[in-house]
Amino acid sequence: MSKITAGIIIIGDEILSGRTLDSNSNFIAKKLIESGIQLNEIKIIRDDREVIISNVLEFHKKYSYVFTTGGIGPTHDDITSESIAIAFHQKYCFNKKAYKILEDYYPKGEFNESRKKMAKMPEFAKLIFNPLTAAPGFKIKNVYVLPGVPNIMQKMFIRLLDELVKGSPKKTATININLYESSIALDLEKIQNNYPECSIGSYPYYNYISKSGGVNIVISSWTLESIDPIIKKIEEMISLLGGKSSIV
Repeated sequence: MSKITAGIIIIGDEILSGRTLDSNSNFIAKKLIESGIQLNEIKIIRDDREVIISNVLEFHKKYSYVFTTGGIGPTHDDITSESIAIAFHQKYCFNKKAYKILEDYYPKGEFNESRKKMAKMPEFAKLIFNPLTAAPGFKIKNVYVLPGVPNIMQKMFIRLLDELVKGSPKKTATININLYESSIALDLEKIQNNYPECSIGSYPYYNYISKSGGVNIVISSWTLESIDPIIKKIEEMISLLGGKSSIV
């Protein structure tokens, strides 16, 4: 099976301004990795029609799946749905099924013009069910358009995972060592060069209370049958350098 890839586009001025913390990309990333889908890129962009159009089209061409969050609510600055309709040359209009879902959800007299906007999307979009607040997301081609509110987005994303083609989960392991990066850098590079099908990352840490530090070495691979030989090589290297290691 060919590699299944994904890109995430986070849409919202509130993210770029620092007013709102983006937790959506982290959640989606973890679920994709568990599903054997390789996430290659995450991008945060502003609420701007041309910016949304250009980035969605770019990601659409590059990746198997594209996930966007944000900009599909009832206010004037929620322009994601309209922008994506323009990107794929589709009419931006009321989706009859989405309109009925929202009309049934709101009490009589409360389905106002602003809320009706949430039923507008590209003409041939497929709905993504929203179990919390009814307002659906949608799919067009390989692009999945989701809300920015994290608890709503998460529920919707978990449901849509069932329809995605999945691959083999990424193999990964973390080795904690009590040596510093400077003492392992050259030997670690040699091991990486011998195993090009895996990624070896080193992430230093320091405990200011105990005044001790070390490195977490993360080994991961999408293609190798096993990463055990690489783990063994690194453990041997650490031992020869006089350090201690443990799998965490």
